Amino acid sequence: MYRFKGFDSAQCGDSMSALEAMVNAWMDADRPRIRQMCQTMRGEHILLSFVYEDLHELEQRVMAQTQTGVTGSFSRLFDEELNEDRPTSPRVPVTPPPMH
Repeated sequence: MYRFKGFDSAQCGDSMSALEAMVNAWMDADRPRIRQMCQTMRGEHILLSFVYEDLHELEQRVMAQTQTGVTGSFSRLFDEELNEDRPTSPRVPVTPPPMH
């Protein structure tokens, strides 16, 4: 799920180093996967806007899928294929089809 985060330089007295420190602290703490960033002016202030994915949330979803056996279904497919009478004719091509 995408999330939004905004920073206003007015929050830190329009100090560029303080704004940078705020953004870096957020990035270090939350480890966002930034999808879009925008910088704009509001009068004398700088606004930074981020659209991001929360990596903690993403990792939890992957772990939940792994625990429910989503990845296990793929191994079952390959196990079934190996147990068939045709072990030398794999269903997955060795080389990918040509790109057009």
